[in-house]
Amino acid sequence: MQTPAFDRVAREGLRFARAYTPNAKCAPSRASVLTGRNSWQLEAAGLHGGFYPAGYRTFMEALRANGYFAGFTGKDWGPGDPGTIDGKPRRLTGPDYSQIKTKPPTPNISPIDYAANLAEFLAKKPTGQPFCFWYGAKEPHREYTYGSGVKVAGKSLADIDRVPSSWPNTATVRNDMLDYALEVEYFDQQLGRMLDLLQQAGELENTLIIVTSDNGMPFPRAKGTTYELSLHMPMAIRWPACSASR
Repeated sequence: MQTPAFDRVAREGLRFARAYTPNAKCAPSRASVLTGRNSWQLEAAGLHGGFYPAGYRTFMEALRANGYFAGFTGKDWGPGDPGTIDGKPRRLTGPDYSQIKTKPPTPNISPIDYAANLAEFLAKKPTGQPFCFWYGAKEPHREYTYGSGVKVAGKSLADIDRVPSSWPNTATVRNDMLDYALEVEYFDQQLGRMLDLLQQAGELENTLIIVTSDNGMPFPRAKGTTYELSLHMPMAIRWPACSASR
């Protein structure tokens, strides 16, 4: 699995080798990221597929209220009901920038062109206004297109050096792992384009970039359990301007 964009963020910033989520399901984990609270402190927002209580403000709502230009592409919080404000759906991560589409490499990869939507967001941002953008990729969420890791990405079953002992070491499982790897790499390709866009806009060096996940890989003994593969998250943070000022 090749992730040059994530590796760049880690190399030019900090990689957190012991990052953990307090809840290995997507909605409660993202609620924790958005609020800085553990999932058991969030009432119904700590559940999967519940509703988001009105009393818990997200950091993006706070930034918008204090002059930031904010928005998201792909997934925000969910699945669940975010509630309403003045009769309109509550936007926990700001307005949605997911309208620009592309032709994905497999039918099970989202057609949202995440990077192109960031470009649209930056084009609409008023000059000099601080901004916050949430890139919530739908990959590598299941379903996967079976065999795409081999057929589309050009990988080989022999590329896998280890199958976790809790899984059967079969061709079907190895294909599933490679299909997962393809979608992780697709996420990373979009991230790389976003880094390039920020650099072209002159914003890269003064932008705090946080790359992480909400839960572990969707495999047995991983996502939705309390094992290491479920709770241990990748995370890297890059902010050169902050480091240079110290």
